[in-house]
Amino acid sequence: MKILKKWGALVLTLAVLAVGLGVFALYTARPVELNPAELTLAETVEPYPGAELSLEINGALISLTFSNHSEARLESGASVDGDRNLFFTGGLQVLLDGQWYKVPSEPYATAGVGLELEPGDSVSGQYSLSPYGKLPDGQYRIAFVYWQSSPGEEEPLLRQSYRQSYVEFRLEYGRLQL
Repeated sequence: MKILKKWGALVLTLAVLAVGLGVFALYTARPVELNPAELTLAETVEPYPGAELSLEINGALISLTFSNHSEARLESGASVDGDRNLFFTGGLQVLLDGQWYKVPSEPYATAGVGLELEPGDSVSGQYSLSPYGKLPDGQYRIAFVYWQSSPGEEEPLLRQSYRQSYVEFRLEYGRLQL
C-alpha cells in the first residue's frame, strides 16, 4: 500500500502525459484533408514557348530549375538572392477527380529581388512543402508564374497576361516520387 501511495501520483502523471503526447502525435501526423468542394480550381495557363521548369527529387528535398530557352526576356515576382538562387514559393496544386485545385497553405513571406531571366539563362532553387502541412498521397504539380517582358510596355507586370510552367510529382506512402 505504501508503494502505491508513493508512486501512484507519478504513474498517473506519466500516463496522462503519455496520452497527451499520443493525441498530439496523432493530430500532427495526419494529412491535411483536400476536399474538392472546399478548394479553388486551378487555372491551367500555357507556358511560354521555350520556357522550361524541371524538377529533381532527392529524398524529401525538391529542387527546381527554371530555364529560358526562348528569345524573350522572362520576369517573375519570385525572390532571388544575391547568388541567383531562386526561392520557389506557392503554386502547389493537387489533381482530384480529374481537375487541378490550388492547395491552401499557411501564410509565409520571402525577401529578395524579382527574377529577370534573359534568353539562355536558368535559375535553380529549393521548393518547400512545409507551408502546406502533411499532404495526403496523390498527384501534385507546382505552377511557376512569369511574364514575357515587353520593352516599352507601360502596364505593371501584374496587370499583363501571365504564363505558367509546371512540373508534376506524386506522393506515395508519404514519399516524393517522379
